[in-house]
Amino acid sequence: MFNANDMVNIQDLAAMNDALRKATSVGYQDGSGVVDGNGPLSALVPQSIEGTLSTATYSMKELALWPAIAKRNVTNTLHEFVRIDEHGFDMDPFLSEGGGGARNVPTYSRESVKIKYLAERREVSDVGSLVGIIGNSANAIAEETTRGTFALLGRLERALWHGDESANPLAFNGVIKQIESHDSGANVYDLEGNAPTPQLLQDILGEIYAAPRYGRPDCIYVEPRIHAELIRFAVQFGRHDQLQVMSSAQGITYGTQQITIMGPVGPVTVKPAPFLADSFEPPAAAYNPNGNAVIPTTVASTITALAAGEVSKFSGATLDYNYSAVIVTPESGYSQPIALAAAQSVAAGEKVTITVTHPQTASSTNAYIRLYRSIGGGTAVRKIKEVPLNYGGATTTEITDLNENLPGTSKIVFIQHSPDILEFARLLDFFRRPLAEVATSKPFLLMLFGSPIVKVPSKCWVIKNAAVQTSGNSLLTYRT
Repeated sequence: MFNANDMVNIQDLAAMNDALRKATSVGYQDGSGVVDGNGPLSALVPQSIEGTLSTATYSMKELALWPAIAKRNVTNTLHEFVRIDEHGFDMDPFLSEGGGGARNVPTYSRESVKIKYLAERREVSDVGSLVGIIGNSANAIAEETTRGTFALLGRLERALWHGDESANPLAFNGVIKQIESHDSGANVYDLEGNAPTPQLLQDILGEIYAAPRYGRPDCIYVEPRIHAELIRFAVQFGRHDQLQVMSSAQGITYGTQQITIMGPVGPVTVKPAPFLADSFEPPAAAYNPNGNAVIPTTVASTITALAAGEVSKFSGATLDYNYSAVIVTPESGYSQPIALAAAQSVAAGEKVTITVTHPQTASSTNAYIRLYRSIGGGTAVRKIKEVPLNYGGATTTEITDLNENLPGTSKIVFIQHSPDILEFARLLDFFRRPLAEVATSKPFLLMLFGSPIVKVPSKCWVIKNAAVQTSGNSLLTYRT
């Protein structure tokens, strides 16, 4: 008896399997084919909808990093890679005649990244799946798949920037976290609430390209308001011909959309990235679709002197600060915001300790707290940090605020996109997985497995606490 696969070329088998994965006959509500696909042991097969992901990616204009990042297919849930820290020691290259020279070796480090799981749950009623709907897509499941893909891509883009595994164990570390945590934050510059200038961006490009980093960043990502600030700066201090006179029908263009900063190795594009903005006001109400999210009961605060080794960035005059907290349970939703009873007066050199009281339940295993704070002297609060909920039977979680993160500010990220510097390790195609039907509806998950990897963080850079200086902007007053 011979094996039929021996008669088929391996490339043909791979192509056939790829076609089967993406075929419409293998997927939602279709059997795997025990008996003509309808046998009693027939199983539902997750359907690859990679084409839907690609279409949605390039139709969501708000996405900046996801379309630009290189994707690598991996085969394990723990992906290992080698980071080259040094090509060799800085030794004198000269030697005497006939000499062999001292041995020089590069410095490697073995790194790994855990593959994390992202999903968007959607559901369509039986009636909705049978009756045509109004719109471009007459199929309700196809429509929900498209809308769910848009929603998942938006959350993926935000996580690619701001993901923090230390706050939420289910999440991966985003690009910013990986850069900031490398080498004790050597590649981080704090603007302390000031607006960036083209000169500052040029200085950092020079720093990245200089020894010992030798980086070549090809893009500077900024939040759209920072991008508008740079346009205003260019017009205010630029040449008169930066006002472009178009045809009489189009009028005059004030400023330019395409901004580049000249670096040591050529111009580097400044690109707006809407999802870089992450310091928002708390939600107006709770969202607990499963009814079992952790709810905070009280929020208190104490103002104390610094401990040994702590550095406070509260400086200048004594100002009042408002605080609020929201508890997020990734698989169950989030709580309503609980505000501090009264504003806290904080002087220079002090720190604020916020104590959040909460019930300790089994559903809180991966819960974390979003802490919100106002600008000094203001009332509106915005997110400043995320910290894990205190597990292990405790009913309180303490959060220390040293004013290191300013509310309402954003970050600027310098990135080199080459795959040897930055890539996304992807375990599987983007696919749609049916769930068990326990009612007259068809639930399904849109799933994506993967994690970003900044292989050489020293060739990238982060500017934190960047703001705008536009007259009348509510974020004008920061650290004092």
